[in-house]
Amino acid sequence: MSTFGSATISAPRAIMRNFAPDLPTPPLTPDNGNDEGEGSVAAISSKQSNATLDFLSALFPRNGLGALKYAKSVSISSPSLGANFDGVVLELPGKPKTFYVDGKSAAHVNLRESIVALLDLADEQIGCTALVLALERKDPALGDLLHSLMYVGGTVVSTPPFQVDPAYVLVGMEI
Repeated sequence: MSTFGSATISAPRAIMRNFAPDLPTPPLTPDNGNDEGEGSVAAISSKQSNATLDFLSALFPRNGLGALKYAKSVSISSPSLGANFDGVVLELPGKPKTFYVDGKSAAHVNLRESIVALLDLADEQIGCTALVLALERKDPALGDLLHSLMYVGGTVVSTPPFQVDPAYVLVGMEI
């Protein structure tokens, strides 16, 4: 391990998972409106909530309401990763099934482990072909986040399905 400026640099190491060893990703539980207990990992529901509409309307102000019928709410919390993510699985006709995640907590978590967990969840449990993080332009950590996401294969989404609010940058990864 060495230091470079204020950053500590270490050799790559295997990502450790605190899940059951025979499960490739954490199990899903239905969204029943109750608070998820400590140790819960994910909740997926086809129920449409105000939060789903709020998220879609924030990202796609002109088309959020129209996209709602193609959306499923997703809430993920994993105390082992120190992460809580909310998002939407959007399955538009003729478009790839995409998991849109609100990236507001991305600056406060171990990004590499969280992205791997989100990609695994999106692929194996939800059946998506793409993961998109919605990052706010006003976030002071945006430059570092973009750099980190691009380092692990993320690209800025240049052709989203709808016009995106200019307050957001969408960073996508194919699964």
